[in-house]
Amino acid sequence: MLRDSLEELAKIREPEARSRLIRALVAEYAKSEDHEPTPVEKELFCKIVLTVFEQLDRGARYELVVRLARTDRITSELADRLAQEEFELSEPVIETSPMVSQEALLLLSRSGSARHKATVAKRPDLSEQMIDTLIARSPRNVVHTLLANTKATISVRAVLALLIFANSEAEVLGGLAKRALDDEDFHETLGFVIGNDCPLVPAPLKRAYENGELESLASTINSRTDGDEIVIDGHVYSRHEASVHIASGELSFDSMLLTLFEQDRVDAAVWLIARKVNLESEVVLDTFKSDSDAAVMMLMLRTGISDATYRDFLKARCAWLDRSTRNIHNLVMRYKTELLKYRRMAPMPEKVPV
Repeated sequence: MLRDSLEELAKIREPEARSRLIRALVAEYAKSEDHEPTPVEKELFCKIVLTVFEQLDRGARYELVVRLARTDRITSELADRLAQEEFELSEPVIETSPMVSQEALLLLSRSGSARHKATVAKRPDLSEQMIDTLIARSPRNVVHTLLANTKATISVRAVLALLIFANSEAEVLGGLAKRALDDEDFHETLGFVIGNDCPLVPAPLKRAYENGELESLASTINSRTDGDEIVIDGHVYSRHEASVHIASGELSFDSMLLTLFEQDRVDAAVWLIARKVNLESEVVLDTFKSDSDAAVMMLMLRTGISDATYRDFLKARCAWLDRSTRNIHNLVMRYKTELLKYRRMAPMPEKVPV
C-alpha cells in the first residue's frame, strides 16, 4: 500500500497535486502504528519528499512537521531540511526530533535567530561544543534557557564564561544559583571552580555556595522587580544584558583569555593561564611582571595560544604594566617561530578542563 502510494506520487508533475498527495501520504505513513516502516520504505519516502520539497505548499510542510517531527520515521536528511524552515514550522523539529543531526543543530547554534537558539537550548542531547557556542554567541535569554535545562551538561569552561557574565548581570548570577540547586552535577562543577579560588566567582555566589544559601540568593534576585539594578554587598548588578561578549564567539582558551584582558581582569587571566600550564598563580603573575621577554614567551608557549592571541596578550600586558609596545612585532615573530618548533619537538601539556 505504502509503496504503491509512493510510486503514484513519483508520476505526478503538478505541484498542487503533489502537495495534496504528500499530505495524504504523510497521514497514512504516520498513523500506521501496526506497521513499522522498513528502512527501505523510510528511505524511499524521505527521498521522494526531499525531491519535491521545494514544490510543496505550506500545508504539506506543516503536515510533515506535525505528524513526523517527534518520531524516528524520517531520515536525518529530511529532519535537517525541516529544521531550516521558518521558525513556526521548524520549532518542533529543532526541539524534539530524535533524527535532526548534531551538525544541523550546531549550525543553528552559530547562525540561527535568537528564537532558533533558544529552542536548541531546550534539547537534552546538547554536545559540549554546542553548549559552548550557545553561551558565546547568544543573547542572554538563550543563556537563561540553557541554565534551566538540567539535562544539558555544562562544562567547567562554560561555567567560567557564565561567571564572566554573572559579575555584572543579576539574572545570570541568580540563574547560576538556581541551577546549582536543581542540578547535582552542576553544583559539583561550581564547587570545583570555587574550590580552586577562581577570581571570577562573584563574592555573593561564593558565600551562598559555602554557607548553603543558594536558594536565598536565587530568590532574592528573582523577586526583585523595582528598578534595573540590584545591589549586593555594595556591588551593582544590572538586570539588563551587559555589553560582555566572548571574543570571536567561541569558548576556546584563546578567546577566553582575550575576553578577560579586554575587561582588565588580569587576576582572572593569570588564574586561567596557571590552570592551563599547571603552575601556581603567583608564579605566572611574577613572570608577567618580570623584564624577561623570553620567560614570558616560554610560559605562553606552554599554553599553545596562537601568535595572534600572543600579540593581543602582549598589548594588554604592556598596558597593564605601563610599558612600551615598540617591540611587540619582533616578539610576536619570534613567538611564531618558536611555536612551530615547540609543537614539533614536544607534545602539548595535558589539557586542563577550563
